[in-house]
Amino acid sequence: MATPLEMAKSSVTAARRGRKPRRDRSNEIAEGLFETSRPGGLHERIHRSLVHAITSGRYEKGARLPSEPELAVAFAVSRPVVRQALDRLRRDGLVKSLRGSGNYVVGIDELIAARLLSASGSLLQTQRMLDDLEFRLVIEPEAAFFAARRRGLADMDRIETALRKFEEAHAAGAITDHFDYLFHEAIAAATTNEHFVEAVRSLEYRSDDERILMRHLVHFQPRNRGAAVLREHGEVLDLIRKRDAEAAKHAMWNHIEAARLRLMKHNAVLVGEKPAAREEGIALQAAD
Repeated sequence: MATPLEMAKSSVTAARRGRKPRRDRSNEIAEGLFETSRPGGLHERIHRSLVHAITSGRYEKGARLPSEPELAVAFAVSRPVVRQALDRLRRDGLVKSLRGSGNYVVGIDELIAARLLSASGSLLQTQRMLDDLEFRLVIEPEAAFFAARRRGLADMDRIETALRKFEEAHAAGAITDHFDYLFHEAIAAATTNEHFVEAVRSLEYRSDDERILMRHLVHFQPRNRGAAVLREHGEVLDLIRKRDAEAAKHAMWNHIEAARLRLMKHNAVLVGEKPAAREEGIALQAAD
């Protein structure tokens, strides 16, 4: 694998020969991938990261994955290790190879269908998701409060861009988890307190693909349910833009609580029960 010095020399040589130096895409490729900085070269690490990137919507159906050399640089491993991970993705039915072109995402329709048929697995995932949301109810309203107070123009641009991509992905019928995460991460970053960012990232990058798919089923299936989720995000964004810290905090709390109630309703359907009487009315309203 080429060192930074060797890459720099290669660029200089290319310039002298009249060729355009190859653009460094390492940061772009690393976005949405996790565990790229861990030592070692186990293909399971790369496989797990790419599955997360696909199921979260970072790479949607039809998207071309980074090339073997690009992934090797991103994960600091050799190309044969990357090849093992890609072979496994093909066996999983998540990607297909086109000779001379690369590896393309096939989609995750079969995985979603399997989750719909697996009630026992769903119950376990929903309980874990409820734990996540309980933690988020403590952290993220405060993040919205400080973001409204401290955000700069660059922060607003990042939050707005994340929401726009979120809306575009939803309109296209794609899984939106990656863009949802980018929205919340951008708010955490606007606090200028790294602990908020670490908290948001800890939830996203320990999520397995089953939990990501469950989020998609609960919050965006049927698709009209996603409109309520997007409205909640839009309200938070508007209040941060207005620097209304208390209202932004309240809006973020309402958003996460609505997500919790949507999940409770979904859980109740799985076990064949109705939501608790004291929460049934608001749960049904929030889930629509």
